[in-house]
Amino acid sequence: EVLRLNEDLVQRVVGRTDDLVKANQEIQRYAYIVTHDLRAPLVNIMGFTSELEMSLKQLQAYVLADGEPLSEQEITDARNAAREDVPEALAFIRSSTSKMDGLISAILKISRDGRRQLKPERFNLKEILDNSAASLHHIADSADGSIEVQSPPMFVVSDRLSLEQIFTNLIDNALKYRNKNRPPQVVIKASLKGKMLEAEVIDNGRGIGADDMERVFELFRRAGPQDQTGEGIGLAHVRSLARNLGGD
Repeated sequence: EVLRLNEDLVQRVVGRTDDLVKANQEIQRYAYIVTHDLRAPLVNIMGFTSELEMSLKQLQAYVLADGEPLSEQEITDARNAAREDVPEALAFIRSSTSKMDGLISAILKISRDGRRQLKPERFNLKEILDNSAASLHHIADSADGSIEVQSPPMFVVSDRLSLEQIFTNLIDNALKYRNKNRPPQVVIKASLKGKMLEAEVIDNGRGIGADDMERVFELFRRAGPQDQTGEGIGLAHVRSLARNLGGD
Protein backbone atom coordinates (compact mmCIF):
# COMPACT_ATOMS: atom_id res chain seq x y z
CA GLU A 1 0.00 0.00 0.00
CA VAL A 2 2.84 2.38 0.90
CA LEU A 3 4.61 1.59 -2.38
CA ARG A 4 1.41 2.17 -4.32
CA LEU A 5 0.77 5.51 -2.60
CA ASN A 6 4.39 6.53 -3.18
CA GLU A 7 4.13 5.73 -6.88
CA ASP A 8 0.89 7.71 -7.09
CA LEU A 9 2.57 10.65 -5.35
CA VAL A 10 5.52 10.55 -7.77
CA GLN A 11 3.15 10.59 -10.73
CA ARG A 12 1.28 13.54 -9.29
CA VAL A 13 4.54 15.44 -8.69
CA VAL A 14 5.67 14.74 -12.27
CA GLY A 15 2.29 15.94 -13.57
CA ARG A 16 2.41 19.12 -11.48
CA THR A 17 5.99 19.78 -12.59
CA ASP A 18 4.98 19.47 -16.24
CA ASP A 19 2.11 21.87 -15.61
CA LEU A 20 4.46 24.37 -13.97
CA VAL A 21 6.95 24.14 -16.84
CA LYS A 22 4.17 24.74 -19.38
CA ALA A 23 2.79 27.62 -17.31
CA ASN A 24 6.24 29.22 -17.07
CA GLN A 25 6.77 28.90 -20.83
CA GLU A 26 3.36 30.42 -21.44
CA ILE A 27 4.11 33.35 -19.12
CA GLN A 28 7.32 34.03 -21.04
CA ARG A 29 5.47 33.93 -24.38
CA TYR A 30 2.71 36.07 -22.93
CA ALA A 31 5.20 38.68 -21.67
CA TYR A 32 6.90 38.82 -25.08
CA ILE A 33 3.61 39.12 -26.96
CA VAL A 34 2.28 41.84 -24.66
CA THR A 35 5.45 43.96 -24.79
CA HIS A 36 5.80 43.49 -28.56
CA ASP A 37 2.18 44.35 -29.33
CA LEU A 38 2.07 47.31 -26.98
CA ARG A 39 5.37 48.66 -28.29
CA ALA A 40 4.17 48.81 -31.92
CA PRO A 41 1.49 51.52 -31.41
CA LEU A 42 3.81 53.33 -28.99
CA VAL A 43 6.48 53.59 -31.71
CA ASN A 44 3.83 55.03 -34.05
CA ILE A 45 2.84 57.62 -31.45
CA MET A 46 6.47 58.66 -30.94
CA GLY A 47 7.08 58.93 -34.69
CA PHE A 48 4.01 61.02 -35.43
CA THR A 49 4.65 63.22 -32.39
CA SER A 50 7.99 64.14 -34.00
CA GLU A 51 6.13 64.93 -37.22
CA LEU A 52 3.74 67.16 -35.27
CA GLU A 53 6.70 69.05 -33.82
CA MET A 54 8.09 69.71 -37.32
CA SER A 55 4.68 70.85 -38.54
CA LEU A 56 4.35 73.12 -35.51
CA LYS A 57 7.61 74.89 -36.42
CA GLN A 58 6.34 75.50 -39.96
CA LEU A 59 3.05 76.87 -38.64
CA GLN A 60 4.83 79.05 -36.07
CA ALA A 61 7.00 80.58 -38.79
CA TYR A 62 3.81 81.56 -40.63
CA VAL A 63 1.60 82.61 -37.70
CA LEU A 64 4.28 84.42 -35.66
CA ALA A 65 5.87 86.29 -38.58
CA ASP A 66 4.38 89.58 -37.26
CA GLY A 67 4.20 91.09 -40.71
CA GLU A 68 7.71 90.10 -41.75
CA PRO A 69 7.93 88.87 -45.34
CA LEU A 70 7.88 85.08 -45.83
CA SER A 71 9.30 83.08 -48.68
CA GLU A 72 6.99 81.17 -51.01
CA GLN A 73 8.42 77.93 -49.59
CA GLU A 74 7.64 78.91 -45.99
CA ILE A 75 4.05 79.77 -46.95
CA THR A 76 3.68 76.46 -48.88
CA ASP A 77 5.14 74.45 -45.99
CA ALA A 78 2.79 76.09 -43.46
CA ARG A 79 -0.26 75.47 -45.62
CA ASN A 80 0.72 71.83 -46.24
CA ALA A 81 1.25 71.36 -42.51
CA ALA A 82 -2.22 72.74 -41.72
CA ARG A 83 -3.95 70.92 -44.58
CA GLU A 84 -2.25 67.50 -44.51
CA ASP A 85 0.58 66.86 -42.05
CA VAL A 86 -1.11 67.82 -38.78
CA PRO A 87 -4.45 66.05 -39.49
CA GLU A 88 -2.60 62.92 -40.68
CA ALA A 89 -0.36 62.82 -37.60
CA LEU A 90 -3.30 63.33 -35.23
CA ALA A 91 -5.28 60.58 -36.97
CA PHE A 92 -2.42 58.08 -36.61
CA ILE A 93 -1.84 59.03 -32.97
CA ARG A 94 -5.56 58.63 -32.24
CA SER A 95 -5.59 55.24 -34.01
CA SER A 96 -2.51 54.05 -32.10
CA THR A 97 -3.85 55.12 -28.71
CA SER A 98 -7.14 53.36 -29.50
CA LYS A 99 -5.17 50.22 -30.41
CA MET A 100 -3.24 50.37 -27.12
CA ASP A 101 -6.45 50.88 -25.18
CA GLY A 102 -7.94 47.77 -26.82
CA LEU A 103 -4.86 45.68 -26.02
CA ILE A 104 -4.78 46.83 -22.39
CA SER A 105 -8.52 46.15 -22.02
CA ALA A 106 -7.98 42.61 -23.34
CA ILE A 107 -5.18 42.00 -20.85
CA LEU A 108 -7.34 43.29 -17.99
CA LYS A 109 -10.27 41.13 -19.10
CA ILE A 110 -8.22 37.92 -18.95
CA SER A 111 -6.61 39.05 -15.69
CA ARG A 112 -10.04 39.61 -14.12
CA ASP A 113 -11.16 36.14 -15.24
CA GLY A 114 -8.22 34.65 -13.38
CA ARG A 115 -9.16 36.48 -10.18
CA ARG A 116 -12.94 36.02 -10.35
CA GLN A 117 -14.33 33.83 -7.61
CA LEU A 118 -15.81 30.72 -9.21
CA LYS A 119 -19.33 29.77 -8.10
CA PRO A 120 -19.88 26.03 -8.62
CA GLU A 121 -23.52 25.00 -8.94
CA ARG A 122 -25.46 22.06 -10.37
CA PHE A 123 -27.23 22.74 -13.66
CA ASN A 124 -28.22 21.14 -16.94
CA LEU A 125 -25.38 21.70 -19.40
CA LYS A 126 -27.71 21.39 -22.40
CA GLU A 127 -29.46 24.58 -21.29
CA ILE A 128 -26.14 26.41 -21.44
CA LEU A 129 -25.40 25.03 -24.90
CA ASP A 130 -28.89 25.91 -26.17
CA ASN A 131 -28.66 29.45 -24.76
CA SER A 132 -25.22 30.05 -26.28
CA ALA A 133 -26.45 28.80 -29.65
CA ALA A 134 -29.64 30.88 -29.46
CA SER A 135 -27.68 34.07 -28.73
CA LEU A 136 -25.84 33.69 -32.07
CA HIS A 137 -28.54 32.17 -34.27
CA HIS A 138 -29.17 35.54 -35.94
CA ILE A 139 -25.59 35.55 -37.31
CA ALA A 140 -25.94 32.01 -38.67
CA ASP A 141 -29.40 32.80 -40.12
CA SER A 142 -28.08 35.87 -41.95
CA ALA A 143 -25.65 33.57 -43.81
CA ASP A 144 -28.25 30.80 -44.36
CA GLY A 145 -26.35 28.68 -41.85
CA SER A 146 -27.21 26.62 -38.80
CA ILE A 147 -26.11 25.90 -35.23
CA GLU A 148 -27.01 22.45 -33.92
CA VAL A 149 -26.66 21.20 -30.35
CA GLN A 150 -26.10 17.42 -30.34
CA SER A 151 -25.98 16.80 -26.64
CA PRO A 152 -28.42 15.04 -24.34
CA PRO A 153 -29.52 16.66 -21.08
CA MET A 154 -26.76 16.20 -18.50
CA PHE A 155 -26.22 17.73 -15.10
CA VAL A 156 -22.80 19.07 -14.17
CA VAL A 157 -21.34 20.98 -11.24
CA SER A 158 -19.31 23.92 -12.51
CA ASP A 159 -19.24 27.69 -12.91
CA ARG A 160 -22.19 28.59 -15.12
CA LEU A 161 -20.86 31.98 -16.30
CA SER A 162 -17.50 30.53 -17.37
CA LEU A 163 -19.14 27.80 -19.47
CA GLU A 164 -21.54 30.30 -21.07
CA GLN A 165 -18.59 32.49 -22.07
CA ILE A 166 -16.59 29.52 -23.34
CA PHE A 167 -19.29 28.18 -25.67
CA THR A 168 -20.47 31.59 -26.83
CA ASN A 169 -16.90 32.54 -27.78
CA LEU A 170 -16.29 29.24 -29.59
CA ILE A 171 -19.53 29.44 -31.60
CA ASP A 172 -18.91 33.11 -32.42
CA ASN A 173 -15.39 32.24 -33.58
CA ALA A 174 -16.72 29.45 -35.82
CA LEU A 175 -19.22 31.83 -37.45
CA LYS A 176 -16.76 34.70 -37.79
CA TYR A 177 -14.18 32.61 -39.65
CA ARG A 178 -16.63 30.77 -41.88
CA ASN A 179 -15.93 29.79 -45.46
CA LYS A 180 -17.50 32.46 -47.68
CA ASN A 181 -18.33 29.87 -50.35
CA ARG A 182 -20.80 27.87 -48.25
CA PRO A 183 -23.35 28.44 -45.48
CA PRO A 184 -21.83 27.96 -42.02
CA GLN A 185 -22.77 24.80 -40.13
CA VAL A 186 -21.80 24.58 -36.48
CA VAL A 187 -22.33 21.49 -34.32
CA ILE A 188 -21.82 21.38 -30.55
CA LYS A 189 -21.31 18.05 -28.81
CA ALA A 190 -20.68 17.33 -25.13
CA SER A 191 -20.24 14.20 -23.06
CA LEU A 192 -19.02 13.26 -19.60
CA LYS A 193 -15.73 11.37 -19.32
CA GLY A 194 -15.54 10.34 -15.69
CA LYS A 195 -15.41 13.57 -13.69
CA MET A 196 -14.49 15.64 -16.72
CA LEU A 197 -16.61 17.23 -19.42
CA GLU A 198 -15.46 16.76 -23.01
CA ALA A 199 -16.90 19.26 -25.47
CA GLU A 200 -16.50 19.74 -29.22
CA VAL A 201 -17.44 22.66 -31.41
CA ILE A 202 -17.28 21.47 -35.03
CA ASP A 203 -17.68 23.72 -38.06
CA ASN A 204 -17.23 23.72 -41.83
CA GLY A 205 -15.29 26.98 -41.89
CA ARG A 206 -12.01 27.84 -43.52
CA GLY A 207 -10.00 25.74 -41.06
CA ILE A 208 -6.81 26.29 -39.08
CA GLY A 209 -3.38 25.29 -40.38
CA ALA A 210 -1.43 22.68 -38.41
CA ASP A 211 1.26 25.25 -37.56
CA ASP A 212 -1.37 27.59 -36.11
CA MET A 213 -3.16 25.10 -33.84
CA GLU A 214 -1.33 26.33 -30.74
CA ARG A 215 -0.81 29.90 -31.93
CA VAL A 216 -4.53 30.73 -32.18
CA PHE A 217 -4.88 30.29 -28.41
CA GLU A 218 -2.21 32.90 -27.68
CA LEU A 219 -3.29 36.43 -26.81
CA PHE A 220 -3.44 38.85 -29.78
CA ARG A 221 -2.61 36.07 -32.27
CA ARG A 222 -4.80 35.12 -35.23
CA ALA A 223 -4.39 32.67 -38.11
CA GLY A 224 -5.11 32.91 -41.80
CA PRO A 225 -6.15 36.03 -43.75
CA GLN A 226 -6.77 39.01 -41.47
CA ASP A 227 -10.09 39.92 -43.08
CA GLN A 228 -12.16 40.10 -39.89
CA THR A 229 -12.21 42.73 -37.17
CA GLY A 230 -10.86 41.71 -33.78
CA GLU A 231 -7.83 41.80 -31.53
CA GLY A 232 -7.18 38.06 -31.29
CA ILE A 233 -8.44 37.56 -27.72
CA GLY A 234 -11.44 35.22 -28.19
CA LEU A 235 -9.68 31.86 -28.09
CA ALA A 236 -7.11 33.08 -25.54
CA HIS A 237 -10.07 34.01 -23.36
CA VAL A 238 -11.60 30.54 -23.87
CA ARG A 239 -8.42 28.76 -22.82
CA SER A 240 -8.02 31.02 -19.80
CA LEU A 241 -11.59 30.25 -18.69
CA ALA A 242 -11.16 26.50 -19.26
CA ARG A 243 -7.96 26.41 -17.24
CA ASN A 244 -9.59 28.33 -14.41
CA LEU A 245 -12.09 25.46 -14.26
CA GLY A 246 -9.28 22.90 -14.05
CA GLY A 247 -9.53 21.90 -17.70
CA ASP A 248 -7.94 22.91 -20.99
